[in-house]
Amino acid sequence: MTVPTMPLPAPTGAATPADSGNPNNPVNLSPGAVSSGAWTQDSSTGLYTGAVSVNGKLIGMTLNSQLNPNSIVGINSVLGITGSGKQSGTPFVNQPKGTQTVEQELNSISTWYGNADKKQQYVNEMYAAGLITSKKSPTAAEVSLAWQLAVQEAALQTSAGNATLSTPDQVLSAAAQNGWNALPTKQQVGDVDQLPGTGNPNNSQDAVNQSNTTYTSYMDPATVMGTLADSYFRLMGRNPTSAEYQSFLNNVFSYQQAANTGTLKESQSGSNVEQATIDPNTGLPVDQSGQTSGSSTTTNEVSQRGIATRGVQFLAGQQALASPEEGTYQAATTYFNAFVKALSGPASGMQASGPTTTTP
Repeated sequence: MTVPTMPLPAPTGAATPADSGNPNNPVNLSPGAVSSGAWTQDSSTGLYTGAVSVNGKLIGMTLNSQLNPNSIVGINSVLGITGSGKQSGTPFVNQPKGTQTVEQELNSISTWYGNADKKQQYVNEMYAAGLITSKKSPTAAEVSLAWQLAVQEAALQTSAGNATLSTPDQVLSAAAQNGWNALPTKQQVGDVDQLPGTGNPNNSQDAVNQSNTTYTSYMDPATVMGTLADSYFRLMGRNPTSAEYQSFLNNVFSYQQAANTGTLKESQSGSNVEQATIDPNTGLPVDQSGQTSGSSTTTNEVSQRGIATRGVQFLAGQQALASPEEGTYQAATTYFNAFVKALSGPASGMQASGPTTTTP
């Protein structure tokens, strides 16, 4: 037996599918978007914390202490209105046309992150500005935190009345030119927790110049002159004159300068970011040497090595041998005595009376 059914009466005063009061109302009209987390204010620090949705993930954020979710971002170019943020939890009324709130700008990442072209534009600018570590495969968290820094900076610049940096697009475009650190920003990269960038162009590391200077002393003049005096006495039977001392000092000094370098040695490594090309695999700058590090090392070496005593003895002997006196003296002493001894018989008992020296 079939039981007849009666049609249900039309609802009166009930919510329609499009009404906001209907629990089945599709409040999320953007495909793939996820609603952001609620912003709350810490009672002890006064800081606002919340989250934004990026690619289906909630990324936690803590706002700058001077900002709240309703702080104005952007200056209305027609009205010249900068606006001032209202406290979180109160509806924002009379918002200047053409401006956004911090919360609205932060949540906009849910839309543009799914647009391949727009996302790549922002990622390229973030990397060039030194906010993220890679433009090839940055994480959603990196991009989100970099976006937070840009939004916060735009809000702070808006509050200061700076129309040239009052939007995240303006901030990122300017920072991409020479790096975040080159801008007169009100925030540093480290002001956003866990943001890994350096703030340098193409996220290069800070240049580290290491200068190593090595000094080795010359031989002292007294040792040099004493060595010359010894050679002159043995080879010529006299002490050097003042002019001969000075000449020998000059010769030894020149020898140490020329033979033992005495020159400045410099070496530099690392990438010159302004002239470097970008490695397509790593996204890092590459200099002509093929290095991908952003640091540079400079080594200065001043090596003016002192000559050893034996070397000075040799040079002193050479100077003495170059004098005509040396041949005459040796002929009158060493060689003459050797000649006399050769003429004598073995039992004559004659002994050599002059120097029997050799050159060093």
